[in-house]
Amino acid sequence: MKVVVGTEPQLVEADDLTSLSVERRGGADVDAVLRAAGAGTVADEHAWLSIAWLRARGPAGDAEWPAGFAKMIHYAASKGWADAEHKTVRAHIV
Repeated sequence: MKVVVGTEPQLVEADDLTSLSVERRGGADVDAVLRAAGAGTVADEHAWLSIAWLRARGPAGDAEWPAGFAKMIHYAASKGWADAEHKTVRAHIV
């Protein structure tokens, strides 16, 4: 799963639930774009993405995706990559 950040953040490769990254395009200010869209923030050179924002952009009509997404978030939390309330999840910025 990847969030591409240009003038707006866009979720791409949503069906890949084995990785999570943020890709900067065109010199975008990742923190400003994520904040403006309610999609997350940047701290300590990582993006902290809103889990609700990601979930809302998952593939429509894929009955298995919500369960797979929940497993991904659970795994991230077990590694310390999600906050205690499961509101944000950490992603690498590439």
